[in-house]
Amino acid sequence: TAANFSKLEIAWRFKTESLGPRPEFNFESTPLMVNGRVFSTAGTRRAVVALDAATGEQIWMHSEQEGKRGAAAPRQLSGRGLAYWTDGQDARIVTNVGANLVALNAKTGKRYADFGENGQVDLTKGFERPITGWRWSSGPIVVKDIIVVAGVPSPATDILNERARAPKEMPPDDVRGYDVRTGKLVWTFHVVPRK
Repeated sequence: TAANFSKLEIAWRFKTESLGPRPEFNFESTPLMVNGRVFSTAGTRRAVVALDAATGEQIWMHSEQEGKRGAAAPRQLSGRGLAYWTDGQDARIVTNVGANLVALNAKTGKRYADFGENGQVDLTKGFERPITGWRWSSGPIVVKDIIVVAGVPSPATDILNERARAPKEMPPDDVRGYDVRTGKLVWTFHVVPRK
């Protein structure tokens, strides 16, 4: 409250900068807290962590080694966030690792092998023209049983700051919905309307 705000003290701190091949200097993820656990992306493009909300102790970490693609990626940071979904029995954390959408078991941090192809959905697929890469600047959202994602197909890597300008041949950034259990594409909203 306004009366006790000045008396707040740090209860615990979890350092994310050491997760990944190089220090993370600009943490921009929005963590989630569900049933006493804090879930967050962390480290340079590699990890999702689950922490005990009372103690800050790590419960699990899902780490991904992207190889050459991760080392060459224009955005090296952990990402902006993740989403949580449950049907009362199963509970999932949904996020992206590079250009892939993944679903993790919220209790164990393990991937679902039957989600997409071999546990992931390649978000560079499904565009009307071939693309060389894909990125997004926010986490996914889950609406009922649908994961909603958008993103920027390459070569448009940073239009807002005009570091690279998108050629007119670049596919538009369609918004897509995927089944949270299977990773199957359910719908596409074309931001440039069709005839």
